[in-house]
Amino acid sequence: MIKQKWTSINKYTQLLWSVLLMLVIWNLPQYALADVNPQEIDAIIRTRDIALQALNTRDFAKIEPYLHPNFTITTVDNQIFHKVPEFEKYWNQQFSSSIKDIKMQLKGDSLRTFITPEIDVAYGEAIASFSFKDGKAADMALRWTAVLQKLQDKWTIQSLHFSSNLLNNPVLNSAQQLGQILAVAAGVGGFILGVVTMLILRRRNKQETETEKI
Repeated sequence: MIKQKWTSINKYTQLLWSVLLMLVIWNLPQYALADVNPQEIDAIIRTRDIALQALNTRDFAKIEPYLHPNFTITTVDNQIFHKVPEFEKYWNQQFSSSIKDIKMQLKGDSLRTFITPEIDVAYGEAIASFSFKDGKAADMALRWTAVLQKLQDKWTIQSLHFSSNLLNNPVLNSAQQLGQILAVAAGVGGFILGVVTMLILRRRNKQETETEKI
């Protein structure tokens, strides 16, 4: 009886502490947000806009001063970069195949949580518009998450992560369509080659038969 009573008390105590912990975590961003003035929000938005412009113009020198010394960029295809030249090389390689241009724009409002007055976690949605070399175009919906940290009176990007729906990927769809076209072309080419080969063989056999009769 006493053992069951202590077990019940222990369960209630754990539940109480869990509730208190959740309340502390829930209210922590509110206290941090209360310490951030509108000028800081404007500075964060400027950093975000500079990063977006750097992607769209492929001028990564613009964003380099706004990157944290230990920054991380995780791309849609799950590649991770820690240096600007490496990411710039990866980004420019996207235009070596069927892609002519990529323009990215944010969709809706960005949501943010301040872990501290100097650390901001922001996330939201974006649209990547693809222009292909064959004249076609397609849009891909993205989700992004960014961690920004204020260093030396400047908001820098500490990490940036993109994700997308792999089942709705215009690049993959374009590659699949190209593969289907090549498969059909190969099939047609094989059929024509087969027909020509049969005609040549039939003609050769006919000539050999006529020669034997003579």
